[in-house]
Amino acid sequence: MDFIIELIFEFLFDGMLEASKSNKVPKFIRYPLIIIIVLFFILVIGFIFIASILAIKESIVAGLLLIIIDLFLLVGSIAKFRKEYLIKKKNYNIK
Repeated sequence: MDFIIELIFEFLFDGMLEASKSNKVPKFIRYPLIIIIVLFFILVIGFIFIASILAIKESIVAGLLLIIIDLFLLVGSIAKFRKEYLIKKKNYNIK
């Protein structure tokens, strides 16, 4: 059952990612997909940050490790978003 749910989620999430990158998909479909993807990443990073704050009360090392992981995820997500959605549009205008 877990595999089936993971498979369905994988198809939906990958489909949203590919549809949001394609210029053939209308803007009124692409932009809400991009917003859903960004909100999902913000939600995951936010949960890890909250977990790190709660973990600091129990163990400082575990809390700091979670904060470091959270910062890596945040920086990586921002870099990936800029690469996929912002820089790509500039390259199309140059051609």
